[in-house]
Amino acid sequence: MSLHLKFAEAAPDEVAPALDDRSIHLWRIPYASSQRRAPLVALLASYLDVPKSAIALDEDSRGKPHLANSANTRGGDTLFEFNWSHSGGYALVALSRRGAVGVDIERLGKNLRAIEIARRFFDAGEADALAALDPGVRDRAFIGLWCAKEAVLKAIGEGLSFGLARLAFAHAAGADWVLARTDPALGEAQDWQVSGFDPAPGYRGCMAWQGSTRTIFAFRPAPDRPV
Repeated sequence: MSLHLKFAEAAPDEVAPALDDRSIHLWRIPYASSQRRAPLVALLASYLDVPKSAIALDEDSRGKPHLANSANTRGGDTLFEFNWSHSGGYALVALSRRGAVGVDIERLGKNLRAIEIARRFFDAGEADALAALDPGVRDRAFIGLWCAKEAVLKAIGEGLSFGLARLAFAHAAGADWVLARTDPALGEAQDWQVSGFDPAPGYRGCMAWQGSTRTIFAFRPAPDRPV
């Protein structure tokens, strides 16, 4: 499914209380690599209503960042989840309650070797679908597929080493793909929500999570109130 998102200007501390179990908040933030995790920490601090100095991030064995504060769990259940990704001049941060979410953003226009990469690392059906496309649209479709795979793997805390061929998508149209088959470690394909979108001109993004549909609210910081 492809989302048509309008990123509304907002202040994180003002919209944070509206995040609930039936929604996901998606932030698009101007980003430079020199900032490292500073914008992510600032956003998390706003949502948790604590000083930035109180945000402690840890990483699991696969490098996925998570809050190191045990107050974020209750009865073994994680209350507040987030995931982030950056490419070029933007970062995306997805936030949810009681449910892991994965997000990915990629800049278009890179010098790609779509067919070569797909034949080597993707499901054979995906590679065939890409090969059948006109070269003028193939790279965009490839990036859309890459984002979809990354978003699913990031949602469960896995990296590329898990194996990109262990989940297979069917091409829908343009940069849109539908999850068709999953490795048993990922659960059933029909239990996943995978939504691609264009976060900014020249970029492609995707979010993924397991469970029922949720309402997506997309935000961007006001120029005079950066995250």
